[in-house]
Amino acid sequence: MSSSSFSLVVVGQLESALFPDHDSLYCKFSFVYGPDWMVVSGLEDGLTQIAKAPTFATFSQSMYSTGTFSRTCVWNFPVDVVFKTTNPFGWPQMIVCVYGLDEFGRDVVRGYGSVRLPLQSGRHTLYVPTFVPIATSPLNGLLSWLTGRLPEFLDSRFVSHNKGREVTRVRSQGTIKIQLSVATKGMDAFGLQIGPSTPPS
Repeated sequence: MSSSSFSLVVVGQLESALFPDHDSLYCKFSFVYGPDWMVVSGLEDGLTQIAKAPTFATFSQSMYSTGTFSRTCVWNFPVDVVFKTTNPFGWPQMIVCVYGLDEFGRDVVRGYGSVRLPLQSGRHTLYVPTFVPIATSPLNGLLSWLTGRLPEFLDSRFVSHNKGREVTRVRSQGTIKIQLSVATKGMDAFGLQIGPSTPPS
């Protein structure tokens, strides 16, 4: 008897964030997916702890070659979720929203980002660039800074869609590192094959 659905298993962690100009960061994450998908196990959203960057710099080869260095906020926050669907349309995306404190101790958004979950089974390292919306004018920018109400999206899922993005002004901010192990089950029964096909023997 053929299966009526296939599964996508995702286990891993939100590892760290590299924001050169900011510290004391935490991250909210959630998943968006098509109408035929559903979460059968695990958490659909989560909130990490606040992490401070170490007082020493974390160097990499690319930083050495460019002469720049930055400090990394480490979360190592677990991600564990299982999806079920009958249709690959609307393959799940992870939405990340990074927050931190400004100069006056106010909670403000530091970056939005999204990444589609890997299609192939195995272990994956994902780097998610983030951005923040910016004010439409210098005056609005000054007012938002004085009041502590920086521009932000009403719905964080907005970053996973294309509609309306062309009229949004944003600024690149930082990068999030995510480690995920992905496994699929039952896709063959739907005639779906991901990755290079195995040549016949």
